[in-house]
Amino acid sequence: MDGISHVSALSMAGMGVSMLLSLAAVIAAFVYGRKRFRAPVSSFFVGVGVFILFALVLESLLHNLLLTTPVGQKIFGNMWLYALYGGAAAALFEETGRIFAAKTFLRRRNDTPNAYMYGAGHGGVEAIFIGVVSQISNLSLAAMINAGQAESLLAPLSGVQYDSALEQLRTLTGSSSLFFLAGYERILALLLHICLSLILFRGLREKRPGMVVLCYVLHFALDAILVLINRAFGIIPAEAFCTVFVLLVVLLTMKLAPLPPREKEAVEP
Repeated sequence: MDGISHVSALSMAGMGVSMLLSLAAVIAAFVYGRKRFRAPVSSFFVGVGVFILFALVLESLLHNLLLTTPVGQKIFGNMWLYALYGGAAAALFEETGRIFAAKTFLRRRNDTPNAYMYGAGHGGVEAIFIGVVSQISNLSLAAMINAGQAESLLAPLSGVQYDSALEQLRTLTGSSSLFFLAGYERILALLLHICLSLILFRGLREKRPGMVVLCYVLHFALDAILVLINRAFGIIPAEAFCTVFVLLVVLLTMKLAPLPPREKEAVEP
């Protein structure tokens, strides 16, 4: 039906592997923060809450409002405009969210351990939503497709909703590599969020606005370029570029905002 066929066992295995990798990455980042320099648990959950507010609520609201306008339709229909818009929106909301957290909830503990733990929470909840929850949804849909229930899934839908759902179902029957790479991508994204948090928090703490601006630029550049590479060359080159980019950001973080030595005494949550 409309290009929807059987979802392979290999694809379903990729969904499961990515789900486990994403979850393991979040747990490892959290445990590392506690063991490495005894960072407060509360800073982790500040990152969780701020990401949900700024990325999942406010940014999504902008996307939904813009999509209904002629300008939005033009943006989403043009690869270059979409890349610029997507990168700008992600950078604006997520980096502003980091500033909001540093200026409010974490204003009295804007140090490196708390910046790390904030980044682990910010990137961690994104990994849970994209790498865990979405893969559970994919596995459920894949099972329904393989049971011959694709038509019943699409029957109640029409217009844009139908087209969007159809595209999602077609994606599930595509290359298995896409699903195995999803977990790897979440690890890179989590690492990036931790690095950007370390740089931005230090920039605010030391009153170095250039470091704050740098975080906006890096976030925008990665998201925008990834869209272009993915559309033009596919997922494998996009992930290769993402790997190199994140590794360079890690090296930059080691220079601008290195982690402190191990603390001898615990920091109270």
